[in-house]
Amino acid sequence: MLNIPVAFAIGVTCVGYLFVSDISLAILGQRATQGIYSYPFLALPMFVFAGVLMEFGGITRRLMRLANALIGHIAGGLAAVMVLGNALFGTLCGSAIGGTAAVGSIMIPAMKEKKYSASFSASLQGCCGILSSLIPPSLTMVIMGVTGNISIADLLIGGFLPGVIMAAMLGTVAVIISKRRGYGRGERATAGEFGQAFLGALPPMMLPVIILGGIFSGIVTVTEAAVLAVVYAFILAVFVYREIRFVDLPAVCMKVLRIAVPIQLIVAVSAMFAWIVTTEQITQDFVILFTQMTQDPMMFLVLISLFLLILGTFMESNALIIILIPILMPVVAKYNIDPLHFAIIFVTNLCIGAVTPPLGVTLMTAAKIAGIRLSDACRSLMPFLLAMIATLVLVVLVPGISTWLPALMH
Repeated sequence: MLNIPVAFAIGVTCVGYLFVSDISLAILGQRATQGIYSYPFLALPMFVFAGVLMEFGGITRRLMRLANALIGHIAGGLAAVMVLGNALFGTLCGSAIGGTAAVGSIMIPAMKEKKYSASFSASLQGCCGILSSLIPPSLTMVIMGVTGNISIADLLIGGFLPGVIMAAMLGTVAVIISKRRGYGRGERATAGEFGQAFLGALPPMMLPVIILGGIFSGIVTVTEAAVLAVVYAFILAVFVYREIRFVDLPAVCMKVLRIAVPIQLIVAVSAMFAWIVTTEQITQDFVILFTQMTQDPMMFLVLISLFLLILGTFMESNALIIILIPILMPVVAKYNIDPLHFAIIFVTNLCIGAVTPPLGVTLMTAAKIAGIRLSDACRSLMPFLLAMIATLVLVVLVPGISTWLPALMH
């Protein structure tokens, strides 16, 4: 309510606990340092770096051109292109806000020019932007893996099918609404135009192949794959497409810092909070609480989903992961729920929260691009939210959606 940044809110809480419990303040620094002193966690700034290089390197424009060549000719084609473009960019970016800004800055003005409602365009982009949190490489999955001690590689590939299903749901709803409102279609691309669009987008689309192929073939770790992604993105942006000059690199690096450092600060401070939770045996209290409420694992997942849908409307996703996962994982073990399945459910819930007011960070970003108020963007939001909730229900009821691909890779 006081608009205090979440890292400072958690930090003040931790310092207050140390004074009350008469524990040395030095522990704060030790635990915070240990929180980010993690080799797998190095993947996060590296994936951010690769995504920013792709964004500055003109990759978004080439992906949009391919998406338009594929499906731009159908009724409501630009809406479908927006969904497909966000899904394609999600395989490169990993950041929901970054994806929303990059794709939205191209697609929303184009849709407004074709007489699409600004409210419709902003709400659809706000919902599609979160596909970057599910489709690999996802920064959210990296934080989840480090915090919950779950294989980051399994999390990355485990989010792929839920991400594709959510994209299909959003695309279907967008096309149906577009047809009802009479939004137009584009011209069908010729074979030559499609070939040019495909060849232009092929090099960046090889990035997820390099990342996931390298990880699951055992050639590289997740962190090493992230470094490979940076090298590949750098070569594309600087030497192949020549969209980034060497004099532009300081601006690129500063954007990486502005995205990565706040996340790392939250992780560092929250490591202290997790230590307090363990010290005070709060996890055991939660195990007792939930087992007294229900013995059914499915009912537990339903309760947690409702809880997260509410919290996600006013709390930042990374903070929720770092605060709640250390508390909930022992409860998950008590119910014999697959940690990977639970983690994908958790992230899917956070995706819905990221677009739901009053916080709604991706919706807020899309509304700013569209030049409308957040309240105006919310008018067209409900059908897309229902599509996302339908995806969540499927992920909860069918564990194989989350676990089948990772099991296939092993």
